[in-house]
Amino acid sequence: MAYLRRIVTQSIRLTGSPVASATHVVWRAPVACTVTKVHGYRTGGAAAAVNAKIGSDDVLAADLTAGNGTFTSGTPTGTAGDMAAGEVLSLEVASGDATLVVIQADIAIDADVNDLP
Repeated sequence: MAYLRRIVTQSIRLTGSPVASATHVVWRAPVACTVTKVHGYRTGGAAAAVNAKIGSDDVLAADLTAGNGTFTSGTPTGTAGDMAAGEVLSLEVASGDATLVVIQADIAIDADVNDLP
């Protein structure tokens, strides 16, 4: 039986004066999957650099500059977005002085929903 790819999104919304640089665990992969895009949004301050991590490895080769009042997006290169079952996804504010930051990661899951543990 062929499986249809599903996309799920994991996100985090952070506020602060400014938002502190930090990495936040948001998800554990139930099956093998792939982070296909990372999105960043910010308001306040002059900038915010964001990324996603699988374990301790960056998903994007370079931090993404979050858009001011709009989303910007980045795509992993090669196998950087591949996650094995049980691996942990974190979303990171690498630097900046924004007062609101939203980070999203789109994840493609190729397993049948009935196969998920």
